[in-house]
Amino acid sequence: MDINTKDLDITGEISLQDQTNTPPIQPKIKKTKREKFDAFVERRMTKKVWPILVPFFIVMIVLIIIPIISVVIYSIIEPTGNITLFKFNLDNFMKFLTNSSLVWMLILSILLALVASLISVLIAYPLAYILSTLKSKFAARNIWLLVTMPIWVNMILKSIGLQSFFHLIGGNMLGTQFAVIVGMVYMFLPFAVAPIYNALEGQDPLYVQAALDLKASKLRAFREITLRHSMPGVITAFSLVLIQSATSLLIVRYMGDGKITLITSIIESYFTQGTNFGFGAAISIVLAILIFIIILLSNLLSKKFEEGKKKKWKDSFSQVI
Repeated sequence: MDINTKDLDITGEISLQDQTNTPPIQPKIKKTKREKFDAFVERRMTKKVWPILVPFFIVMIVLIIIPIISVVIYSIIEPTGNITLFKFNLDNFMKFLTNSSLVWMLILSILLALVASLISVLIAYPLAYILSTLKSKFAARNIWLLVTMPIWVNMILKSIGLQSFFHLIGGNMLGTQFAVIVGMVYMFLPFAVAPIYNALEGQDPLYVQAALDLKASKLRAFREITLRHSMPGVITAFSLVLIQSATSLLIVRYMGDGKITLITSIIESYFTQGTNFGFGAAISIVLAILIFIIILLSNLLSKKFEEGKKKKWKDSFSQVI
């Protein structure tokens, strides 16, 4: 009798364990048509992604990689009249680095680009902030359209239009560094608004509201939370404007009016008017290296802000209290 009771207890425990270990039956959730379509596109993209990327790689190789390789070859290889058709030569780089006037033009190009980038960010940030805080999506969409519309206009037309405007208000300003900086800001301001707007748009407004509830001033909440959160976008905007301003040729040609000569004008003259392609290529490589360093530093700064963002959210609340 005892044995049977023990057996019953064991079987009871086993059956109880089986019941507790059995996972609950999940009800089937019916997917919407949009979810089904997204899943279908995702499956297709993962299976057949290479055919879609082939045109991109062809364009990148033909228009970017091959020209860069050609410029590098021109800068370090010199043709000879001997059996050896070419020889390795770094004289073009030494010639540029020892030419004080050309080095000064390079420094001036970077300085003007830095000033234009700073002004663009200072103008773009309030505009992006207003766009991100607008409650009316219709108004935000239309203002955003007005901001980005100049991107679709040809740069030559914009340069001629700005040059004509300067002629109307006073032609004496053309051919000055001020006119060149205004041209850079006018051309590349939309490229500064976009990354700042994206950074502000992705911010959770509850953080700012929580800081205000904790008796922080609006200025302090903005400085410690909004501005800190948007710094990666600010760095990206600054880098985009800086790179385009430092390498712009049309702005120097139309706004400089032949009185301002920057490094891009020198590069163009060696490639189009002279025969020393190697020297022009060497200057291009030096400029490209400087731009690469700027991109690298901006990426490092942006990653630093991104990595420290989670920690700094907690620090922000302790600072605004």
